[in-house]
Amino acid sequence: MRPPPLPLAPRPLSGEAVSSWVRRVASRYDILGDHLVRHVLGWRGHVLQRAERLDHCADAALEEALARATRVDCATIQRLRIVRDDGSASCWHRTTPAWCPVCIRGDLAERGEVHERAVWRLGCCVLCPQHRVLLEDACRRCATQAPCWFQCAKGRLELACTVCGRLVASVLEPTRGEDGAFGIWRSLSAKRVVEELQTDLQAALAGSPPGRSWGSIRSATGLTIAVRDLTLCIVLAERLKVEPRIELPEPKPGQTYTPFYQPITTAALPSRTAFGVLASVATVLETLTRGGAGQRLRPNPGTDLMSADSFVAWLPLRQRRLLAQMATGWERPAGDTLRATIAQVEKPAGEQGDRGAFRPAA
Repeated sequence: MRPPPLPLAPRPLSGEAVSSWVRRVASRYDILGDHLVRHVLGWRGHVLQRAERLDHCADAALEEALARATRVDCATIQRLRIVRDDGSASCWHRTTPAWCPVCIRGDLAERGEVHERAVWRLGCCVLCPQHRVLLEDACRRCATQAPCWFQCAKGRLELACTVCGRLVASVLEPTRGEDGAFGIWRSLSAKRVVEELQTDLQAALAGSPPGRSWGSIRSATGLTIAVRDLTLCIVLAERLKVEPRIELPEPKPGQTYTPFYQPITTAALPSRTAFGVLASVATVLETLTRGGAGQRLRPNPGTDLMSADSFVAWLPLRQRRLLAQMATGWERPAGDTLRATIAQVEKPAGEQGDRGAFRPAA
């Protein structure tokens, strides 16, 4: 038996993530999003993280049930999804929230509750598209830099720390020395190149070609593969602590329940670290074909500038060889150019794996 429509269901907001809208509806009844999903489905079926998967994967049964319960048509729900709906972008979605503090303060002032933007869910988004500030992903009041979660409280959706419980309700000015991110100074030029890359990555995850060529890469698939491979090499070279992401597929009758690991992307990194990684990746791709120097790695005067050559020279031998192997699957001529750069760098280095000028700060 289908449950009757809900007496109270807020409309989706412009740019809101599907999962955020589901949580806002659930908050009107002081229940969790998964509880709302179970209710609209008639208390049948698997519901764990099912609302979260709506951000990157179509679910016709759940979307129809939500449409009936909230009186919001399915087309409106589907338009909230800003990436392809086949699940191919799932590894680019963050497992913990990130947010723009300016947007959060504006939400509270305007509506008395917050909502999560769909673009914040993407690990390729590190700068707020509207305010150009670095997204935050931890409570600044806690010494442990604890994560925060969007949760219901008194019929509204709020963003609160999981440790101290206090609301993220105000903009905190950055402290001195905080402008550095993974050895990359957040200069206007660094922000520019990161903004361009995150915009093109978002378009690529939606299936559209990037707005510009990155190292002669012009296709959506080619750009996502190149950024993913370069990110993996930086993570391995710096020995960054990355929790492996495990996808939990919905169990089906007669099939073995088998979780699987997702590829590592910037979604697995803290926002501040992801900014530096994307700045490095963008610079490598920019200089891959046109040569020359790229972004300054540190704010100190006289510091070397990064290029594709210096990046390759910085990589340890094992990651350098791994990158050369992965580049065979890149879109041409970008992959061929990168492999030629690796071969050229290894000649004077004697293939000893010594690091060159590129040295991000931990």
